[in-house]
Amino acid sequence: MKNPGFTLVETLVSLFVLSIAITATFAIITFNLNRANCIKNSFIASGLAQEGDEGVRNLRDTDWFKGNPFGSLGGPLAAGGTYCVQWDSEQLISSCSNPLKKDAGGLYTYDSGQNTIFSRTVTVTSVSAAELKITVDVSWPDHGGTKQVSAEEHLFDWY
Repeated sequence: MKNPGFTLVETLVSLFVLSIAITATFAIITFNLNRANCIKNSFIASGLAQEGDEGVRNLRDTDWFKGNPFGSLGGPLAAGGTYCVQWDSEQLISSCSNPLKKDAGGLYTYDSGQNTIFSRTVTVTSVSAAELKITVDVSWPDHGGTKQVSAEEHLFDWY
């Protein structure tokens, strides 16, 4: 007598193989989504670090136009401290609220908006009378630890 149907053992084996395939697929998808989020955060942090560098360079150039002494960066001499800067800064901000906030227009500021995971600090170090070292650090929490992106620039007294 021939039985054209599956036996119970064949059915269980096929369900086991199918469940392993589905579990592996979901594990790969979860891993890829986590990696994509890490890459997105690194990309945003790199942009924020570059924005910090450009903001400080803009302050140096503005000082030149206004006839301010080199290194004042929009205010009293700033060398040797840790500050904050945002895209519309007219001087370095000595005390600011970290983390950065993202406003309704998508801009990162310290003034208003929703808190983000990113914190940015700008360190100004005087190398010589004609050179400042600017270090911008952007950090954010990631998988139980803290990730950080740093950018360094040297500004010279070319005026």
